[in-house]
Amino acid sequence: MSAPTTLPKTIDDRIRQVLLDDWDPHNAARVEAARGTYDLYIAPLRGMLGGGADEEALVHWLKEREEETMCFPSLGTRRLRKVAQKLLALRETTASP
Repeated sequence: MSAPTTLPKTIDDRIRQVLLDDWDPHNAARVEAARGTYDLYIAPLRGMLGGGADEEALVHWLKEREEETMCFPSLGTRRLRKVAQKLLALRETTASP
């Protein structure tokens, strides 16, 4: 786990885009009116990234959200690794000193 850092709120749009482009268990990206579907997940993810969460923690968190909101079990974690890696890359490019 890396040292905690404060991430600016400007990262929010980039987190939203990763969730829509790479995660999107509800196909919200296909309907313009639904593009805010995952907005309630942005602040917790920003906090996790700023708090030094690693790939495994992000994968676990995303899997839990799928299990909470879907009527069937998660599709596993393999595909979630790509999402977690993209989120971690945001931290690397956005972290403030």
